[in-house]
Amino acid sequence: MTISEYRRALVVDVRARGFAIWPDFLDGSAVERLREQATQLAAGEHANPYPKSTRVWDLFRHGEPFVDLLAYPSLTAVLDALLGENHLLSDYSLNVVHPRQPVDNWHIDYPYSEMPAPVAGSVLGLQCVLPLTPFRSVNGATELIPYSHTENSPPGPERTTDPVVFDAEPGSLLLMSAATWHRSGFNTSPHPRSAILLSFVERWVRPMGDAPEPGPWGRTEELRILLGMQRQPETINGVPI
Repeated sequence: MTISEYRRALVVDVRARGFAIWPDFLDGSAVERLREQATQLAAGEHANPYPKSTRVWDLFRHGEPFVDLLAYPSLTAVLDALLGENHLLSDYSLNVVHPRQPVDNWHIDYPYSEMPAPVAGSVLGLQCVLPLTPFRSVNGATELIPYSHTENSPPGPERTTDPVVFDAEPGSLLLMSAATWHRSGFNTSPHPRSAILLSFVERWVRPMGDAPEPGPWGRTEELRILLGMQRQPETINGVPI
């Protein structure tokens, strides 16, 4: 299978099942660079402690490795296929889940979580989970319900007894429709579990955060569009307005 065929298979899985898993999305050296940066951030002034985890927001502000990840060509190709060209970054954060964190409630993500009546049939938003440490059932790895992205209400008990667990090594990537019902499991291990979360939306959906000011994160036109710093002109019948 060629790289293009593999990416197409990922897109088909996300649309059909609500998620896809991309093993070895990043190699070991790239993961290690991100993990070193993330470890420092989680212990520094930009860390935000919450009852269930510690978060660091707007990772593009915190070093070139995080900007490089946004510009990764293979990821861009998959996002273009699922969300269309000129899609937008909605959230980019580090999430460190501490030992003994309780199980999350089943939920969906933005923008579906903000809709009075969520729509089905289109991937308006995409949630990506990139582990920096191993994800296992014992440390509360992400759990999800396949095909639930077509449902407008939380899955009943008959659907939640045997969820898919994102059991993965660092550098794998979970691609999940924002409409797929999911949760974090219970971290029974003595160690924290860390991951980078990337959320994207179609170009006409307002991201969760505002566009940043000019900076090194806007080094290319593609990145400026992704971050909402620059907008492609609207068109009528293909003619710019």
